Amino acid sequence: MYTSFIGKKFLRLYNEREKKQYTAHQFFDEVLFILFFKSDKDLMFVHNSKFSNASLSSKSSDEKLALFHKAVKEDEANSSTMVGYAAKGFKEVTSGQLTNLPNSIDSEDVYASWIGEALAVGIEGGLYLLFEREDLLWDIFQGWAMYRKFLQQTPSVKGRQIEYWNGHWLKYQLGERDENFDPPRPEKGVSGNELVLKGVSWVQLIFKLSQRYPSVSLTTYSYALGQMNTTIGFINLQLPEITRFWEWQDLLFAKNDTLGRKQIEKLYEPLLTFRAACRSSGVIGLKAIEPSKLRDYFPQLNGKNKDYKLSTDESFFYFNLYKLWIIAMLNKKELLVLASKTADSLLAIEGKETRTAKLSSLSENIRNAKNTREFIDKLREVLDKDDTNAETLREVMQEVLTMPNDNFPLFVTLIRFEHTYKKIIAQKAVS
Repeated sequence: MYTSFIGKKFLRLYNEREKKQYTAHQFFDEVLFILFFKSDKDLMFVHNSKFSNASLSSKSSDEKLALFHKAVKEDEANSSTMVGYAAKGFKEVTSGQLTNLPNSIDSEDVYASWIGEALAVGIEGGLYLLFEREDLLWDIFQGWAMYRKFLQQTPSVKGRQIEYWNGHWLKYQLGERDENFDPPRPEKGVSGNELVLKGVSWVQLIFKLSQRYPSVSLTTYSYALGQMNTTIGFINLQLPEITRFWEWQDLLFAKNDTLGRKQIEKLYEPLLTFRAACRSSGVIGLKAIEPSKLRDYFPQLNGKNKDYKLSTDESFFYFNLYKLWIIAMLNKKELLVLASKTADSLLAIEGKETRTAKLSSLSENIRNAKNTREFIDKLREVLDKDDTNAETLREVMQEVLTMPNDNFPLFVTLIRFEHTYKKIIAQKAVS
């Protein structure tokens, strides 16, 4: 199991930094058990393990530890002893993980799996992420003691949520750390009176990772554990693409108070969950973090195109955010300039509207074009009626003909956004 691999990797790092020679068994007894299970509230939950079995709730932590060691020694590896492994028996829901072939699982693998799971990062949606980078593992480890302290200071909070705690702690560690750590705010659970921790926003975590590793693509292992294990698998985090998003933000909006970096990190809502984003493309990059609700303003197949309303500070924030993501996806400043020039040309055309020359409807048809062919046809209709802005319209026609098909709806939406903004500015100037 990958939890064992990560556990052993961290153990080598720990021994090197702390000048120790712990085996996984020794680390479990002398470090992890003392911190995680030696108090009233456990820090971690492992399904069916001796530490989580309700039938053993009356026993002391030391008694549970003895029973756990006995199970590791006498039983074959299973989900109650080895974190993430299959349940015992071929009739269980995780029996697909079992094999009749010989395997080399020994007790060190079993104990290491607990160390690895203790380093998992919980994100919204109930998924866990495991990272291999040593500096990330060490950052996460430093939060273990903080979680124990947090539970001692807030007795109303449910324990056994180390993975979710790790997510919030890692997000802090990846940040500027110019302020003291602000513990996550627990929320009311589905049942019972205890408050629970929620997983950190996956896109906020990706943003923080991109700022530490702007030119590195990381690989993470994504999964979930419970009565039935879920494996998403190894996912590549294409952080250089996310860095490109920030580079465009610095270039275009650094001096814009309505689109600051901290505002973006706090308010950004992706269209997809992490699970859905992984299934959609298999990697997490710029496309995977597409902002929520942006597609409402794409050219619609049913012809019912939605215009963006700029009326509040929040609407201006998301308007600029949508533009920023589109520009980062297109990754070509010339397209932003061309979209702006095209919007100017369309507004100029609309200004020549007469009873016999229905130019406004042609402008609207261009902005609402659903594909390249329709866009080009409507441009030609405009040129036939009015060639005042022929140079700009021919330039945009040529650009659309050569751009990838996936970029077309983004570019047309950018034109629509520029048109909306310029029209509002013009109206304000008149009034």
